[in-house]
Amino acid sequence: MIGQMLDHYRIESKLGEGGMGVVYRAHDSHLDRPVAIKVLPPDKVADIVRKQRFAHEAKTASALNHPSIVTIHDIRSDSGTDFIVMEYIKGQTLNDQLRPKGLRTGQVLGYAVQIADALATAHRVGIVHRDLKPSNIMVTDDGRIKVLDFGLAKLLEPIKSTADASTLTAGPLTEQGALLGTVAYMSPEQAEGRKLDGRSDIFSFGSVLYEMVTSRRPFSADSQPALLTKIMNEDPTPPRQLAASIPPELEKIILRCLRKDPNRRYQTMADLKVALEDVQDESGSEKQRHATWRRHRAWAVFVVVAAGFFAWRELRRTPEPEPLRAVALTTFLGEERYPSFSPDGNHVVFTWTGPKQDNTDIYVQQISVGSPLRLTTEPLTDYNPVWSPDGRWVAFLRGQSSSSYVGKSELRLIPPLGGPERKLAEIRVREVYISPGYLDWCPDGTCLVVTDSPGEEEPAALFVVSLETGEKRRLTNPRPPVLGDSNPAVSRDGGSLVFRRNIAGRTGELYWLPLGKGETAGGEPSRLTLAMLNASYPAWMPNGEEILFSAGGSLWRLSVRGERPPARLPFVGEDGGMPAVSRPRPGRPARLIYVRSFSDLNIWRVKTSVSGAPSPSPPTASISSTREDSNAQLSPDTRRVAFASNRSGRFEIWLADLDGTNAVQLTSMGAEVTGTPRWSPDGQTIAFDSILAGQFEIYVIPTSGGKPRRVTSHPANDHIPSFSRDGKWIYFSSNRTGEHQIWKIPASGGDAVQLTHNIGYVAFESPDGAYVYYTQTLSTPSALWRLPTSGGHPVKVLTGVINRAFTVLERGIYYIDRPKGEARLQYFDLANGRSTTVAGNLGDLRNGLTASPDGQTILYTRVDSSVDDLMLVENFR
Repeated sequence: MIGQMLDHYRIESKLGEGGMGVVYRAHDSHLDRPVAIKVLPPDKVADIVRKQRFAHEAKTASALNHPSIVTIHDIRSDSGTDFIVMEYIKGQTLNDQLRPKGLRTGQVLGYAVQIADALATAHRVGIVHRDLKPSNIMVTDDGRIKVLDFGLAKLLEPIKSTADASTLTAGPLTEQGALLGTVAYMSPEQAEGRKLDGRSDIFSFGSVLYEMVTSRRPFSADSQPALLTKIMNEDPTPPRQLAASIPPELEKIILRCLRKDPNRRYQTMADLKVALEDVQDESGSEKQRHATWRRHRAWAVFVVVAAGFFAWRELRRTPEPEPLRAVALTTFLGEERYPSFSPDGNHVVFTWTGPKQDNTDIYVQQISVGSPLRLTTEPLTDYNPVWSPDGRWVAFLRGQSSSSYVGKSELRLIPPLGGPERKLAEIRVREVYISPGYLDWCPDGTCLVVTDSPGEEEPAALFVVSLETGEKRRLTNPRPPVLGDSNPAVSRDGGSLVFRRNIAGRTGELYWLPLGKGETAGGEPSRLTLAMLNASYPAWMPNGEEILFSAGGSLWRLSVRGERPPARLPFVGEDGGMPAVSRPRPGRPARLIYVRSFSDLNIWRVKTSVSGAPSPSPPTASISSTREDSNAQLSPDTRRVAFASNRSGRFEIWLADLDGTNAVQLTSMGAEVTGTPRWSPDGQTIAFDSILAGQFEIYVIPTSGGKPRRVTSHPANDHIPSFSRDGKWIYFSSNRTGEHQIWKIPASGGDAVQLTHNIGYVAFESPDGAYVYYTQTLSTPSALWRLPTSGGHPVKVLTGVINRAFTVLERGIYYIDRPKGEARLQYFDLANGRSTTVAGNLGDLRNGLTASPDGQTILYTRVDSSVDDLMLVENFR
């Protein structure tokens, strides 16, 4: 744009660029003066939300009149370009002044008082900055402060506090739950997406002050999740430990600003300004008296410390430790999971689907020697084996289904070399989204900690089970909308428990609970990780101070005392989960074992000549990649396919032609899980679910692209959407009442209406709009029910539907069943109530089934390859 005219402003040069726009220096030809112009980039003008926020920035900031706040001259639009005309400032950002060695205390206090006065003025008129950071603060050539970019500020609701406006309450201009602003300077409440008031700016101001006096940010990490965790849970290093010349009163001010609880910070920026002025007054005369002495002392200390350091380094120089290296312990066909070390660290117990891939049983493998020993042979799912601390037993669970961990299971014991089993107790896990991993031993071997459902309407909790009697005693007390607690890990001294709290869909957080005598709760659990990290499978390190866990396809390490943020393990842990660490022995360090797991899911096609007729040829691949492509849905004109895929990293919604060509990514939610795309009848919109907001919610997005719109906003899991045939409603499953039921909500937004009362997960409306068909489970065989859309009683239509796999056509229903272990495509004729087999040998199925209106093209998802091997790391430290 250099040299171009916007209205009567000639663009001269580019000054900078941020998330809300590009800033140029320009010349005002009417008033013959330099100005700064912020322009929304042309490629983002079509984004109506960003455009509205851009306009709001100008209107908000233009209401402020203060010498330390940049002046807004005008907001205009020219030839479709929206821009703000601002005061032009000669100087540099505070961020530039902080590099590389920081500021003197006198400078810090002089700048800080001006910044505090500017923010106090904004807060008095109900404006919170929300994005205060050094790069948004200008220092003019004559040393004056100018606070820039109130682009993330939002007008507040009417002040509801006392006349002195000590507390401000943020209004709902931006969607609650959105993370706006720069992460490193966010307050804890902003990181959590909560409503903000002026005290959030006080925290951000404290972060800026901290960096001004120490040249370091109070919170830093190598990833955003780790940084957010640190902001939420860790106190910064006291500034005087990094810069001893800081006045003690200034350090107290900074640390008070950075308190996690807003009620313990300064309550108004005006009070903070007064406190800074007091320190400024006191430090002026003191500084004059001691300046010379301090310089001599600092130099002497530096010389002594530097000499000592270099001498110490030479004496203590040791070779760098070798990088960690992982080697395959098992490379069997099928799935090897749930590893657990024997007490001496020489054997591993785990589950394997066996040489014939026909059953999941418990096996024991000696490290690097021989073949595995099979312990169990029952034709049911045996899982989650854990070796007892005294080496006498392997505890495990035996499911009542050969294909699912959800439902009733038996807690059993077996000797590690085989022998008679002992049933200890029964447990039940009712929620499909609770992360598997339900067992751990008490350190003395007299009890186990297990996940169990305490009642029909209660989330799964952790219980202590006596090895002697089998009696259960409740240990944790999760409350809805929490789904349940799982993945227990008891420290080896018995003083602590780390577990996963499953909060929404497949998302969870790790919590730490102190344990008292007899494995009783010694207090309330405290959170270790944030939901966005989605940590699972914690395992204690031998030092009892740290845990390992898996998150995002990697292994992480975390101090339970909050001394450091989570950090990925270097060199090892790719596609890793379920870590276990052996006890170190004299002459032999600890070992690490973990599961390396990944799958290749692809979308396959079945063709028929007539709807419901047997397919003349076997299924063929339709859409494929080397990652996971699933949950396909054909467009109404059958020309395009919407599907979920993690081929770009995280799961997002993609569109492609029927043969997989012309694939484009439609969403960029950045959530742990985004999926279940469903076309609107006119083909213009796709509904889907995502856990971006911390729980599953329903969203819609134009098929041409754009910003997704959230449809649901209830504190429950709302997922698996589908449109009504007229496009006016979206059906979905929700646990708003405790159990998952089918609901519907206007596609344009509004109140949701409950339809079913006998449990419902996946729903489709019939082509004539007369009925809603739905299943009652997600993965295990389920009955298919029919409910009139006008109201009435549900009727069971058929049984045996698996993996969300059914679709309703005008004359019949395609569905997949697996009566004898072999998945097959069935067609149920609505006229005669009979099912016929369309295709067999469909393979290892995953979510979804879709068909063209004429019933001649059917798409489904299957696993074409997968790896679940045990990886061993020697000399783990």
